[in-house]
Amino acid sequence: MWKPMLPTLVDEAPSSKDWVYEIKYDGFRCGLEWTEQNVKLWSRNGKELTSSFPEITQFCKALTEDIRDHLPLFLDGELVVLNTPYHADFSSIQQRGRLKAKNKVKKFSETRPASLIIFDLVTCSGESANAQTLKARRKQLESLFENLRVEEFHPSQRLNLVEQFQSLESIQDIMDLHQSEGLVAKHLSSNYKLGKRTDQWIKVKHYRVVQGVITGWNMNNDYFDVEILNGQNYVPLGKVKNGFSTQQKDTLVSFIKEHGEPTDQESWTVPEAAVVDINCLDANDEELREPSFKQFRFDLEPDECSIENVRIGLAQLPKEVDISKPDKLLFPSVSKLDYVLYLREVAPLLLPRLIDKRITMIRYPDGIHEHSFYQKHLPDYAPDFIKTAPSEDDEEDILCQDLKSLLWFGNHAALEFHVPFQTIDSEYPDEMVFDLDPPTLNEFPLAIKAALLIKDMVEHQDYAPLVKTSGKTGLQIHIPLMPKSMTFDDTREFMEAVATVLVNQYPEDFTIERLKKNRGKRLYIDYIQHAPGKTIVAPYSPRATEDATVATPLFWNEVNEHLNPKDFTIHNVPNRLIEQGCPFLLKRNMEPYA
Repeated sequence: MWKPMLPTLVDEAPSSKDWVYEIKYDGFRCGLEWTEQNVKLWSRNGKELTSSFPEITQFCKALTEDIRDHLPLFLDGELVVLNTPYHADFSSIQQRGRLKAKNKVKKFSETRPASLIIFDLVTCSGESANAQTLKARRKQLESLFENLRVEEFHPSQRLNLVEQFQSLESIQDIMDLHQSEGLVAKHLSSNYKLGKRTDQWIKVKHYRVVQGVITGWNMNNDYFDVEILNGQNYVPLGKVKNGFSTQQKDTLVSFIKEHGEPTDQESWTVPEAAVVDINCLDANDEELREPSFKQFRFDLEPDECSIENVRIGLAQLPKEVDISKPDKLLFPSVSKLDYVLYLREVAPLLLPRLIDKRITMIRYPDGIHEHSFYQKHLPDYAPDFIKTAPSEDDEEDILCQDLKSLLWFGNHAALEFHVPFQTIDSEYPDEMVFDLDPPTLNEFPLAIKAALLIKDMVEHQDYAPLVKTSGKTGLQIHIPLMPKSMTFDDTREFMEAVATVLVNQYPEDFTIERLKKNRGKRLYIDYIQHAPGKTIVAPYSPRATEDATVATPLFWNEVNEHLNPKDFTIHNVPNRLIEQGCPFLLKRNMEPYA
């Protein structure tokens, strides 16, 4: 039976040319047994997982002919449900692992499929690769994936080869942005030692740090109760046991026995006084995930351990970002803190749409009901880390190249982010975008009709259209383009032809009339806006509406009579991404991930 090689947990990763680095994904360790006759999945404890993840085995079986010469194979990897290319949602894979009913397994395998991320080779052509160095095994793995003719890494693929980084700094930036579970450092000369924990593989967890107050202790299991302030009352945050030195634990126990009182033969309670920092991977439903004590916080008062500060700790905000006036309402039901934390959650998906593009922001310093203004040039009070690109009017156009820049803009009440159709270093568009604009929300069904018609037309020309709400009353069709495949003149000709066909076929429904007064109740198909210097709202950008709506990528099966663009808001889009994933996660359309 396969027993995986295990990494050693440390606080800091080694840094030298002899080490390489991989993202640590939050999922189930999984072995892939691949023969000509079958494909099986095995847990690290020898439990067969094959029936629980049919999407993995079906994907592999379809590729068996491409890899037949290398069978039988055994590959080592991590079974995950991806939110982004570098972040996996543990609760989703945990839920999948519990499913037993075949109909439920089938449903989830189709609506929220898992992926197997491969990071090592155990056997190839029936021969053990354990004695080979990691460098040699990696070379074989890369050759295998070339034979499989799959993308280098594609979130929609069920089998992926983990990306390997030569630089600790580069993987750190990615880990920070995506809030990955951590990283694994591997020595290039390491052999694969079955069932052994080794210091040739080093794992570093990307812990969040939250503050809580010790309120109790269970002598039997040695767990300490931790609470936080929610409104006027203290509520459970979770429990912590590990991480204390002997002296720290003795100090805390002595404090509890001196100031607390026993509630039964096993447990003590103590008044809220001892504030602590806790490392964890997550905190929800009164439970801390992988908690460990970090340090006492004698500089904090218990009432500073609030639910708001826990949210900030879990967000892992860059040190350069300080949220000023966090309680100020920017939308009727969204404070500045809520807004910045929303941007933090969607940053791994929003940022790739902003990077290397001249940003036009709409700012609302005092909320959506007060004065607003467009901003595309760098203000003189901006910090040095904000990047710019020279513009034709001798100003500096704003770029948003990293997380700290995005959140700095959010703290300065930039509520909408609009982007051009090309990057700063190209005259070619990287996508075509049809803007489908009904006169009011009452005519939104016309946007649905137009979107489905455009989808059929462009797919017939071998394009892969994507769809999102505009965040207001319309829909927008994004059509990714291969680099330098079309000029703006080419795209205008194509888009005009599509729009003209629709208007000619459905003159009562659609129009290309620029003047609103001449459109009547018809939907305006805007292709004129797709031009150099013009912009479109970025996917996952909020809009300045009462409901705090979001320009939200959709799955095509959602484009039906039940669709309402007002249903997608700052409040629910982050959970939507966890539950369903991002429909725009296509590698060729997300190059900044590469």
